[in-house]
Amino acid sequence: MSNKIKKQSLLGKTPQRKKPVASTNKRKATSQTRAAPQPTSSAVSPELPVTKKSRTGLIAAIVVVCTILIIPKPQLLTYEKLGLVTQSVYWPGVFGYGAMLFDSNLQPNADLARNSLYLCQNNKQPETCHKYRVTEQAGFFSALNKLILD
Repeated sequence: MSNKIKKQSLLGKTPQRKKPVASTNKRKATSQTRAAPQPTSSAVSPELPVTKKSRTGLIAAIVVVCTILIIPKPQLLTYEKLGLVTQSVYWPGVFGYGAMLFDSNLQPNADLARNSLYLCQNNKQPETCHKYRVTEQAGFFSALNKLILD
């Protein structure tokens, strides 16, 4: 019989100890603290990807806005020479390189501060350039309207 008792005690069927009984005031206080929801690690982790996504979206929005502000926008130029008046959409290019008129094969060199526009067949040969006087400059939306309507 002693063998059976040893086997039972090894398997954990021994009587458990009783926990000390706390007073009723302490039980109410502990039950109130347990009733309040406590954040767990699973509740905190979904917030982190949300903040990363919002930061990524904010950074992307800032990059797009800066790009729109930095990239030169087309303008609608009205220019004349010897009484002949013409309107064209002029894009100044990026940092002065790649300037173009949308309706011409000529290469433009614009000095809009002095209201002059040089249209050249070859920029390296100044004798192929013709000087025009810029009479009016309109903004991006006028240029866009001209491109769409023509």
